[in-house]
Amino acid sequence: MVSNGLQMLYNLIDTYWLGKIGKVAVAAPTVGFPVVFLLISLGFGFSIAGVSLVSQHTGAGSEESANEAAGQVISFMLIGAVIISVIGYFIAPFLLQTLMRVPEDVYPKALSYIRIIFWGLPMMFIFFGFRSLTRGIGDMVTPMLITGGSMLANVILDPILIFGLAGLPRMGVAGAALATVLSRAVASFVAIYLMFSGRIDIKITFDSLKLRMRWIRQILKIGVPSAVGQTGTAIGFVLLMGLVSRMGVVAVTAYGIGQRIISLLNISIWGLASPLTTMIGQNIGAQNKDRATTTAHRAFLLSFFTLASLAAFVFLFRRPLFRIFIDDPAVIEAGARFLTIFVWSIPFFGIFSLTSSVFRGSGHTKPPMMLSLVRLLVLRVGLSYLLAFGIVGLNMGSDGIWLGLFFSNLLSGIFAFLWFLRGSWRERTIEEAPAQPIEKAKESAELSGGSVD
Repeated sequence: MVSNGLQMLYNLIDTYWLGKIGKVAVAAPTVGFPVVFLLISLGFGFSIAGVSLVSQHTGAGSEESANEAAGQVISFMLIGAVIISVIGYFIAPFLLQTLMRVPEDVYPKALSYIRIIFWGLPMMFIFFGFRSLTRGIGDMVTPMLITGGSMLANVILDPILIFGLAGLPRMGVAGAALATVLSRAVASFVAIYLMFSGRIDIKITFDSLKLRMRWIRQILKIGVPSAVGQTGTAIGFVLLMGLVSRMGVVAVTAYGIGQRIISLLNISIWGLASPLTTMIGQNIGAQNKDRATTTAHRAFLLSFFTLASLAAFVFLFRRPLFRIFIDDPAVIEAGARFLTIFVWSIPFFGIFSLTSSVFRGSGHTKPPMMLSLVRLLVLRVGLSYLLAFGIVGLNMGSDGIWLGLFFSNLLSGIFAFLWFLRGSWRERTIEEAPAQPIEKAKESAELSGGSVD
């Protein structure tokens, strides 16, 4: 939870300083982020393969296989990141102007923001991979400490680059993007050192980075459904942002700040989802199916009641929370309306997220893929469009979009829990390493002073 809270501070700090410039500056990263997320979602999807493979091999007692899987995942993600960053840089104008219909006064700043983020994507992907691998072995402390140092660097760099302090040029929105890239690069370099030095329970070598077909097959088997689900989710966010953009800058700004407030609630979801993925993977790897089921049930209960309490707090203090980031009365009122409608769906989103973590931990990534696609594309975008633009005799404007968000979380949470009860996630998905030839095993044993029965 601390680690994910620090992650959230990246966006909150950016929003705080950009709010000093005005609502257009806040709106630029808000509309730009779905475009970035659309492409980096592929990396997030394949990082799930790292958690699943490392956690199951760790649970099965195969440290060598866990380390080899770690090297394969890092190499796979780095190659993908280079390709994605180049594609993202060139298609960004089309996505912003044609697909999302970003307001003209926001477009130039949004374009510069996301292009800088894309240039730094390879370094960022390395840390994403590192974080997933350490989750696989149950080490949540190391990525938390690195994230804390990276966030501190972002705190220092943000005002310097945004406002042009210390003799540097005033960069505004572009400065916020550059601060994010530089601070995350620091985290990636530390992660590289730790993985190669063996100072954590994962040790990769240059040999383990050479992609092998056996591992590629497993990464694709687990990662492709997750990547498709994440990409579908990202497309949903892009389309949704297009709907919000049609409501004007006030609605975009209110939505952007509101989502950052909601992200503070999501810290508790991710704080449970990360260890839950690890615990499910290790227990399934060790064939402790009943213990895995008990763990999931307790996580569901804890998540639902914690989020219900936090949602009530946010509802009561929704206007003061908005005033922290901006003093525009129109934005504050629009944001308060957004939270009034949407915040009560967050406990059901918690159930949805934890169910996805259960399936991903055991390597069954197709159900989360299908649930994510239905939640974002069918329920969220579909309902928001119908309710907001009068297609079914209604014309609720921004309220229709907020209601679409509410019902998408409510219904997807219920569907996900019913799928969990079917129990298909309780089977292992890892492939054991090929058996070693007996002659080679004897030779290895003799060199080490042992024997082979």
